[in-house]
Amino acid sequence: MRSRGLVVAIAVVLAVLAAVGVIVYTNSVKSGGGQDTTAVIVSSTNIAPNTPLNPLIDSGNFQTVNVPNDTLVEGAVTDENELRDQTTAQQIFANEQIPTSRLANGTSNVLGISDGHVAVGIAVEGPGAVNGYIQNNDQVAVYETFPQGTIVTKKTLKQILAPAALQHLLASVGTISASSPVVVMPFDFTVTLIQSVKVLSATNPPADASTGKPVSGNTTLVLDLLPEDAQALVLAHTDATELWLGLLPPGPNGTPAKGYKLPASVGLPLSKITGVGAA
Repeated sequence: MRSRGLVVAIAVVLAVLAAVGVIVYTNSVKSGGGQDTTAVIVSSTNIAPNTPLNPLIDSGNFQTVNVPNDTLVEGAVTDENELRDQTTAQQIFANEQIPTSRLANGTSNVLGISDGHVAVGIAVEGPGAVNGYIQNNDQVAVYETFPQGTIVTKKTLKQILAPAALQHLLASVGTISASSPVVVMPFDFTVTLIQSVKVLSATNPPADASTGKPVSGNTTLVLDLLPEDAQALVLAHTDATELWLGLLPPGPNGTPAKGYKLPASVGLPLSKITGVGAA
């Protein structure tokens, strides 16, 4: 009888020790104990892009946690002062490590702008944006339609029209001085303003829940443009009546479409079309 009580007592002691071990182990995991760790800053709430962080710092939104070094992300914020006077460039989720690349400090190049290029944002509606099928890193062509009465230099017309077509156009214009360097276009016309440009960011209208296809609405895009092409696009938005985008197919074997290497064959930049600033 005494031996049975002893066995029960030993079993109780072992159970208590096991429970204590589990608690110690769990706390060790939570605190990162037992292995090399680094203290990082995390947010207690989700933070949307373009959010100034000073008010959140002042309200005590951030806290310090220890993470194992083998899970430490590159550029993780380890001091709350690194967040002071910063704005988020991307979404930050609660309790996740905050890499400095998520902050809009002007050095992260989150969009991936090419060297020597500039990022320009545009909004295009419905069919003009390929009905919402353009995605990040796609290549698109940019088409602009200009109205009747647009002034075009003869020099530019010689570059974009065959001789017979040029003679037909000049004949249709009617009375025009042979010495005049420009032609007033007698009809609307469309040109390929930019032959191919990379899409850095695309936000399409929401998709229909039943079909999975985008619905009507604006698509907003950021394009990776050469400076002179950016100027042409902005000016075209002022003078042109319509802007359309063409989605280019990927390369062989599913490789990305090639970035643009050549100017458009039909008048690029816009100064070549309108004669503004033409040499």
